[in-house]
Amino acid sequence: MRRIAAVALGTALLLALAPGSPASAASGGDETPREPSAHSVVYREQAIIHADQARIWQLIVDLPGYARWNPWVIRADGDSTPGSEVAVDVVLGRHVMPARHVVLVNEAQSRFCWRDAGWNAIFVYGQRCRTLQPQADGSVLFKQELLLDGIFSPAADFTIGQAMRDGMAAETAALKRHAEQ
Repeated sequence: MRRIAAVALGTALLLALAPGSPASAASGGDETPREPSAHSVVYREQAIIHADQARIWQLIVDLPGYARWNPWVIRADGDSTPGSEVAVDVVLGRHVMPARHVVLVNEAQSRFCWRDAGWNAIFVYGQRCRTLQPQADGSVLFKQELLLDGIFSPAADFTIGQAMRDGMAAETAALKRHAEQ
């Protein structure tokens, strides 16, 4: 039985690290945001924010400022320039987990994306994009999407999916509250 488990784990790792697989890109070089596939797990949050788009954008890209307003990502160190690494502390339920990300996109006042770059990215590709869309009434539609991809994404969804959804909801509500002040 132990041998079967070892073979299964080895096969899963080979599949995860094979060229072109979602997790193989986690080690670097994949700086283009991914679109969800049939096997992806995707969480989404959105809110209408009644604030200046530039103010909302500044809150999103001021990574050290997260500590002042963000209940999910309570620390973020790094630069928001594409290719830059960002170290964060993420609240998942009752636990705080350190994580590393690489910035994929910083389209001024429009779209900001990063992907996981830590050891966990070997097993599950994780990517989060935040977008701002101006509305006719002067408000801004804030959307964020968290994409999990790879053969272990259903396991990540099962084990920490609710904590990630709760974190995204808390961050969205806090961004709205803070931007509208």
